[in-house]
Amino acid sequence: MGTILDLFIAAGVSQVKVERFLDADPKGAGTIRDQIAADMANQLLEALGQRGRQSAAEVKRIRARGGWTGLDRRPPD
Repeated sequence: MGTILDLFIAAGVSQVKVERFLDADPKGAGTIRDQIAADMANQLLEALGQRGRQSAAEVKRIRARGGWTGLDRRPPD
């Protein structure tokens, strides 16, 4: 995915169009941005020896709940 974004930028695609692409949700289970985040999380977990899998839908759910407000506190439910 990083390569395709580099190609967009090299081709002169505007930031607005890149953001629109990243915010697209073609399957209804998470945006392209969510898919990228899930892939990065899975690669990190694998590098740490963990077997867990993060899906784009799970990233979408976490994003919808809101960001972490502090490193030691969970966001309000």
